[in-house]
Parts: sequence; C-alpha cells; structure tokens
Amino acid sequence: MTERWADHDDTGTGDVFHALHTGLTVELISTKRPQLMTCAPHEALPDVMARNTEPYDFLPVVAPGDGERDRIVGLFNAAKFFDERPADGRIEQHYAPLSEDYLIGADASILNFVMDADEKPFRLVISGASIVGLVSLSDLQKLPVRAALFALITGFEIAMFEAIERGCPNDDDWKRHLSDGRRTRIDEEIQQSHEGDGFVDALLFTQFCDKSDILARGFQLPHSKTVFRKKLDQIQALRDNLAHANEYAASPDQARHVCTVVRDLLALRESIMAMDRRDSDVAGICAKRQGAA
Repeated sequence: MTERWADHDDTGTGDVFHALHTGLTVELISTKRPQLMTCAPHEALPDVMARNTEPYDFLPVVAPGDGERDRIVGLFNAAKFFDERPADGRIEQHYAPLSEDYLIGADASILNFVMDADEKPFRLVISGASIVGLVSLSDLQKLPVRAALFALITGFEIAMFEAIERGCPNDDDWKRHLSDGRRTRIDEEIQQSHEGDGFVDALLFTQFCDKSDILARGFQLPHSKTVFRKKLDQIQALRDNLAHANEYAASPDQARHVCTVVRDLLALRESIMAMDRRDSDVAGICAKRQGAA
C-alpha cells in the first residue's frame, strides 16, 4: 500500500493543512468584545432595532455581572427583524440563551468555523474562561479566510496530483485522458522546460482542470461522473475567485455556498486519498482510459 501524502484527521486537516492553518485562527476574523454592539434583556425590541444601524445580524445579550463587566447571557438574532417592522416586546422574549452551540475557541482554525458556518452562523469566541469576541457568517469575506480557503484548495490539488502519480506512473497513462489541445500545450511546456534545464515532473505542468479530467476519465470514482465533475467545478470556481480577488462570499447565500463547497472538498479529498492501490492494481486504475477518454 502506498503511503499517503499526509496523515489526516476527521476534519480533513492533515500535517500539511495543519502547518498551513496553524496561524489562521478564528481570533483573526472575530469582532473583539469591546467593539460589540450589545443589548439587554429588559430593552424594548423596537428600540434595539432602531439603534442597530450597521446593521449587525446578531447582538450579544448582556446582564449586570459581579464585577465591572457585564455578563453575556445569550444572543439576539436581529436579522430576523430586518425585513419586518419589529413587534412590541422586549429582548428577553426573543433571544437565545447561551449554550455550547454558540461557542468556539479563539485558537480554533478558521476552517473549523467555515465547515458549519451555514448551520451555526454566529459563534461567541472564548479564550480561557472569558468571551472575547464574536464571529459570524459575514466574516467569511475577511482576508484570513481567503488565505485559509486558498491553502485548503492547494492541499486538495496536491491530493489530486499524488493520486494520479500513484495510479498512472507512466506519463502517457494520464496524458491520454486530456483533450488534444491540452496535451499539445503541456508537451510544449515540458519541451521548453527541458531546453531550459528546469524540468522536474511532467505532471507539474497540469492545471486544476487537467487533474479533474484525468481523475474523472481514468479512475474509479466515489460518485457518478456527473456529480464528481459538478463538485470539482464548484471547487475550481471558488479557487478562481480566490486567486483573482473576486467576491466569493459577498452575500449570505454565497457564504453558505462556500461552506457547502468546503465540506464537499474535504469529503472528496478523503476519497481521493483513499485511491491507494497495490502494485498489482495499478493497471486497473487506468483500465478505462481507452474508452472513457
């Protein structure tokens, strides 16, 4: 059995991912506690909505504490009232009491938040025994998230590369799954590299879309070819938006879509990394190349 390129855990973050994301923590994208707009349980709902001019989707609900600082006792979902006139009543009738579902560690990786930010769109950030800030779905637009996502997709492309390298050790095996135009272009770049004495590996000249074609046409897939390609296309679209500084999470729907793509990416990466084969099976991996190319 070929050794995997990196050990990994249940979140899909292996040694390479760990190294890339060690410094990319939730604390980098959170709003710090002193900057949070808060409300109190006894406040009238219309009054709170009137002063929420930013507007913020979620407001921590505070009550007097034993010391100088108020205690955060829950979260008020102000976004529910953006499109309707706030009814009479007080915040205490509408806020969600504090629970574990609303907490995340300040040193948790950004990806840990992104993976389920569509289901848990706001989290209070804790450090030690204190709540130090808040992170929400809208924070997916921030630069550290862009860096974390691009690193994630780079790691995914590495997994694709190594799966192809294991399954098709002969360059001709994977080249035949490419279009005539892409194969010609890659051969030209390889020739130029040889002439410049800079050649390392032919597979390094493939792009993300090339690796997608090779896997879809020449490998046993974890899904139907249609589903597999759709997921890869969505991953590539996110990659391109990140690489070219385009908007990728400018609206709640776009941000939630990013969460879905990240989960699909991590699941696909596990499947691709599991495409290890014994030497006797290598020929079988590329057996489809004649008819499926």
